[in-house]
Amino acid sequence: MEATEQPDEPAFQVYASFPRVVAFGVDLDLSPSNWDWVHCLEIPIDTLSKLNFSPRPYKWIRYAIGVVVGAEGDLSSCAHELNVVDYDAVLPIESATLYYHTSDDERRRMFPLDPHMAPTNITSSASSPRKDDFRSAMADRDGRCVLAEVTLMGCDAVHLLAHSKGDEYISLYTERRSRDPAGDDIVREIDSIRNGILLNAITHRVLGKNVAFLPMPNFAMNTTDVDPSLPPGENRFTAHLFEPCELSLLVGRRPGSPIRVSDHKNWPPAILFDAVYATTILYHFGTTRVRVMIDKTWKNIFYEDGIMNRSQVEHKELIDAQVQDKQKTERQAQERNARLEHHERSNTSPFDLLMALPYILVPQDELRATFREAREKAEKEKQERLKEKVEAWNWQVISSGL
Repeated sequence: MEATEQPDEPAFQVYASFPRVVAFGVDLDLSPSNWDWVHCLEIPIDTLSKLNFSPRPYKWIRYAIGVVVGAEGDLSSCAHELNVVDYDAVLPIESATLYYHTSDDERRRMFPLDPHMAPTNITSSASSPRKDDFRSAMADRDGRCVLAEVTLMGCDAVHLLAHSKGDEYISLYTERRSRDPAGDDIVREIDSIRNGILLNAITHRVLGKNVAFLPMPNFAMNTTDVDPSLPPGENRFTAHLFEPCELSLLVGRRPGSPIRVSDHKNWPPAILFDAVYATTILYHFGTTRVRVMIDKTWKNIFYEDGIMNRSQVEHKELIDAQVQDKQKTERQAQERNARLEHHERSNTSPFDLLMALPYILVPQDELRATFREAREKAEKEKQERLKEKVEAWNWQVISSGL
């Protein structure tokens, strides 16, 4: 584990562990010698105090690193053993280093080796008529903005996972993150009503950048951890603003306000809200090193034949916020500039970062060979299924005497 330069101001330094070797057709090597700690998040304590996401900040940090990594675990003050932190503790004055420990089962969840789960050259195609139907479905279910008192005319039909990613991508992503034994949180179509909400246009522009909605209860937090006046198990989606000086982004609502949740059976699964929240976490608190590592892995491995039709990340709102936020320290401003410069150099989407993160320590030549083998097996199985269908059809024709 590399030594981390201590920041000028107190901050949480959050580490997660990833393997150096994964192999197709072989059980994931869970031995400690195969796993290294990576500095993933740096969260200034003063910033977290201003954001006021929860009176129990350690619970929030546990949720934050958990949705970024895609595994449930516990925060520990020690890298070599699980010394669980006091989740009810208040913010400290001094910097703190936290290690996110996950069980063997959770580590296996991070690395599905089924060839059907292997990444492919996913295109961003989706039909326009389906997109029109998507807006109509949002209007019928939500009626108006789920956050503010904004009528349908002032709202966008928002895809939680970007429309440009396409059906195969959302199917793969939700399979990777599914937590429902019955698979009811898996979404197969990008224009499914379960991938969308009706949201005012102002907040839409910064969703996943400066605004995200926290689903509760979740594995790390119950509803009381955000609003002590509510029952712990009450379902709630809380609007969190990551730029406290930009209250206008919530269109008249206060940070920490709940959004209006439909009781419709096709309300989006929590894992999609988790993913949007995770991209916001990575944008504001992801270390430069981990972002560069993820970006390199995604480009060189997941799209080894080239990336097709990926939308560019928009930065104007964050740049404006940087200018207006004069209370930021010089170091925080420099870090933001570094993040923006990295975004400008890279067209890797926020969701792509989450997909590639678990593989960042694996040598790229080895990982490329592993994924190629998985793709070849998946294609072979696909051809075999097609052959069986043709043979079955031919047998039906012969049997019918045609």
